[in-house]
Amino acid sequence: MYHADVVIAGAGPAGSTAALILARQGFSVLLLDKASFPRKKLCGGLLTWKAMRLLEHLHGCPAQTLIEGGIVDTVTDGFALYYRGSLLSSGRFAYPFHLVKRPVFDNHLLTLAQKAGARIVPDCAVLRCSPEGTVSTSRGDFRGRYVIGADGVNSTVRKCFRLPRARWNNNLAAAIEITVPRDAIPRITNHPELHAGILATGYGWVFPNQEGIVLGICGLKRDALNFRDAFADFLRVLGVEDPQTFIREHPLAGHPIPYGNALHDPVRGNVLLGGDAGGYADPLLGEGIFYALLTGWYAGEAVAEALRTGTHPAHAYRKRIHSFILPEMRGANRLRWLLYGLNILNPKNLGRYFRLRGDTLAEMVHGMRSYDWGRKKQWDF
Repeated sequence: MYHADVVIAGAGPAGSTAALILARQGFSVLLLDKASFPRKKLCGGLLTWKAMRLLEHLHGCPAQTLIEGGIVDTVTDGFALYYRGSLLSSGRFAYPFHLVKRPVFDNHLLTLAQKAGARIVPDCAVLRCSPEGTVSTSRGDFRGRYVIGADGVNSTVRKCFRLPRARWNNNLAAAIEITVPRDAIPRITNHPELHAGILATGYGWVFPNQEGIVLGICGLKRDALNFRDAFADFLRVLGVEDPQTFIREHPLAGHPIPYGNALHDPVRGNVLLGGDAGGYADPLLGEGIFYALLTGWYAGEAVAEALRTGTHPAHAYRKRIHSFILPEMRGANRLRWLLYGLNILNPKNLGRYFRLRGDTLAEMVHGMRSYDWGRKKQWDF
């Protein structure tokens, strides 16, 4: 059995950030992942203002450094909102979106953790985890004084929490995403687009990058019978005449997103959950990178303090989750219900909403304002 102060399952943004925080403070860290990096990862890769601020604060990575190092692929301050092909709103944000390719971005964060002293164990699939801190894997057993589960939406570590599976599945979204050459769709765009009216509780997106165009749709599984058909419908909206041939030439890839599953108590025994494993993704747009970085930081700091003082990290971790993250989850859920549940999501009402509240909504997405009634947001970084 391998021993360390902390065993972290999952080397994505949450796990790598927690490992960085702990290794910097001299604690022994084993960071396990089922893949070898750089590995393929489906994600639109959009970084908001709050994510960029956190990367600079925690990782020492200001925007210009990330751009010059090729970590950030595309920077754009333009946007457009469509309803089934009809333009409702367009303009420029006060702060640009930064788009990354997840294999490059995740590998960068992992390298920072490794340089800080974390030991990386690739090709190591987690099979079981006990609340006491034993992680059984395809490469043997690992024991930590604490375990941080950052192993994604289908987390194996989370199984030791014995949560009701039906409730978790009810709030899962499905996402389909592909990257295609820019000339694969009839209309060329140089800025991110969001497309409403594609799914009952979800949306489509078109994100340009240096490689081509990222096309995707996301929505609650329970409100869509067939996501392949929904994606074909999205392609028609984008002007693709033969979606089925398009799909055969560009095979679809999908992944789940926690779309309203944020746990109120992400601690059981000596195990803490972060990122998608704890359900921490924006319930309106599905943004997960920022919350992975944030919960990785919170979990790492809480565990580091517990190891220094001989206390338990549960109180400190829960406090920051409840103070800074859950209000955003609740507010984004309210806004999603307002847009979808009250039938505001039609061309006339949605266009009017964006004309009246578009700047405020943009600031909420970026984290300058809170989803909790649009108040100015005070983060702790």
